[in-house]
Amino acid sequence: MTDLEGLVREMASVLAGAGVAVLQGCHHRRGGSSLHTFDVAGRSTFADAGFAMHELLRRVDEVLRPDGEDRPIVVELARDGAGRAELRYTFDLPTVAPVRLVLDPGYRHPGHPASPMPAPPGVGVTDRPTDSEVLATIRALVAEFVREHTRKTGRRPDLGAGHSEEEILAAEVAMGLRLPEDLRALYRTVSEDEEYGLLGAGSLLPLVAVVEAHLAGKPGAGVGPDDLFAVFPVVYEAYPPGRVRRVFRNDWWVEVGTDWGGNYCLIDLDPGPEGTSGQIIQYGRDFYGPVGYVAESVTAALHDRLAELRDAGAPQRASAHPQYSHSQQVGQRRVADVVAGLDVQELYLNDGAVLRLAELAPLCHLHCVSIYRATAVTADLPPDVPVEWLSIDAAEIDLPPLGRHPTLWGLKLATRSPVAVGPLAALPALVHLDLSEANVSDLHRVAELPGLRVLELSLAQWRELREHDALPAGLAAAALNGFARLEDADEWATWLQGAAGQR
Repeated sequence: MTDLEGLVREMASVLAGAGVAVLQGCHHRRGGSSLHTFDVAGRSTFADAGFAMHELLRRVDEVLRPDGEDRPIVVELARDGAGRAELRYTFDLPTVAPVRLVLDPGYRHPGHPASPMPAPPGVGVTDRPTDSEVLATIRALVAEFVREHTRKTGRRPDLGAGHSEEEILAAEVAMGLRLPEDLRALYRTVSEDEEYGLLGAGSLLPLVAVVEAHLAGKPGAGVGPDDLFAVFPVVYEAYPPGRVRRVFRNDWWVEVGTDWGGNYCLIDLDPGPEGTSGQIIQYGRDFYGPVGYVAESVTAALHDRLAELRDAGAPQRASAHPQYSHSQQVGQRRVADVVAGLDVQELYLNDGAVLRLAELAPLCHLHCVSIYRATAVTADLPPDVPVEWLSIDAAEIDLPPLGRHPTLWGLKLATRSPVAVGPLAALPALVHLDLSEANVSDLHRVAELPGLRVLELSLAQWRELREHDALPAGLAAAALNGFARLEDADEWATWLQGAAGQR
């Protein structure tokens, strides 16, 4: 334990003079670490510890981790006024500040399908050779690409020899799907595309890399971390609407290209009602919101690429990625004036005086609304505005006008004035509720919310529910938000897991 005592002294020394009373950290052996610091009142405070504290946390992990223990370690360092420091730790919590527990790993938020997903029509593996007419078309397009690229750059592109039918079939068997005919034809024709951008939005990946990417982790691809506690877990609609399914990930998205700048091209074998199987979509660093729609097929993407080489320019498709999000300082203006002329899926309204959500009626594609630092908000959200996630931070919130809004499944409230959650029982889709920064007058009535699956509260609120024996019956996940000492967080998690297991 001498090593541990020395590490505790080093940690306290790093925090000296920073006004930090409690440091809480979480270290994952393969996923890095996170740190949070608080003053004596439990308020978040800044400590310029740089990388030193993360390294100390890693060394603490090395000292305390038993053989065979693979869970993250959660650590709390508490300092008193005399400069003494005490270390507590546990392997029984997955996170800290906040503590987040998943009670039902099978639960998924809307638009976040679990794997395996049902196979769409026509994707089953078959030994049928590539369609000869499609193969001829693709070979002609590639030959024209070579001519145009050579004419424009003076350098003949080296695209490598194509793959055999047997090699393509082996790749398909490994992935458990048949590639679109024009993609099969492209791989029959070429094998290398590190710099030429045959797909327009990216370069074609080697066939072996396609298989590796598809089979890494879950089948298919996703657009980011699939987390019940994501800041806004709403899935946005790709443009043009209806062509790409509104899902966060899909077993039947096959990564086939990259722009080498953090963006990736996917073949979509499970399209939306207006889309086509084999269409190309894009996601990555430049796609925070919806995925990007590139072209209806590999063939179309090759035609677009040729148009660029001929200096004709690619066609101006409706696939362009329009503005999907808007943020606005409201002040004394009416909401109707702020949103006039907008057609967005995500909206931020900041520092407003009196806001009536009925005035969002023109936004027929709106899925997520976040209101910060408002004076008063009337939540009369029109039922035909398809909002799924609503976050309101206001001095006063009038909730009953939400009524029976049909699509709202996520709600976060922050307010100093009392609000009642009883009226929320009328919301048919509500599954995720965050009241951790709200003054709730009837908190025990969260147990009456029939479909509630994820609940986020403060320590005092969780204790109130426990006193009233009012734990919602169907919780799939829960969060302890705000400051809580490690001992209290550990005790909360033990109670919640036990109580949930008995329901």
